[in-house]
Amino acid sequence: MKTMKITKYPQSCVLIEYKNKRILIDPGKYVYEQTDIKPEDWENIDILLLTHEHADHTMQEAITVIVKKNNPLILTNKSTHDILEVEGINSEILEPEQEKVIDDIKIKGINETHGDLPSGNPKPNVIGFLIDDKIYHPGDTIYLEEKPYADVVLVPICGKVVMNPEEAAKFVKEIKPKLAIPIHYSNPDYITTTEGFEKAMSDSDIKIKILKNKESIEIEV
Repeated sequence: MKTMKITKYPQSCVLIEYKNKRILIDPGKYVYEQTDIKPEDWENIDILLLTHEHADHTMQEAITVIVKKNNPLILTNKSTHDILEVEGINSEILEPEQEKVIDDIKIKGINETHGDLPSGNPKPNVIGFLIDDKIYHPGDTIYLEEKPYADVVLVPICGKVVMNPEEAAKFVKEIKPKLAIPIHYSNPDYITTTEGFEKAMSDSDIKIKILKNKESIEIEV
């Protein structure tokens, strides 16, 4: 068995420490607005995963700082790759169902669907990430019938541009992971608590863990 340490930050940002790698996902703007963390505080980041180009997931100024300090391998979708390229930031495109093996860690791209934007602007493409079939981060997605199994699911719950708490619970119950951790409820424009999700999960024996910002959990996977 391997040990995985998961640390939650605002919105959809998660740091995963696994197999001697530090994998940072979606370190967007709310991390720096809602905690005392600064972009330069990220250290020893080996892999940076970006689900899509919105600033609450991919804040370009922060990414520039993170890359300069850590020089991580960046995996993302084509639209985010193209935006980063304009800023002189190198990344690799991961397509849905494509797998990338980094040392002995397999990262698979998962097709996701972003919800409609209140502004009416076009929806971005979103790539989810499945790491070693152990942990699944879908980014911003509506409820989808097709989804992978993972021991741990990081599930967005706010109900605006992503699943609402009831849909998120259905999503999790159908995957049947060992653990579900809610994310994407830090946007001040879409105020959400975890109570609705917890209530919707109350008839399930799937373990859920509500992590505060900067709180960690260590699990065996």
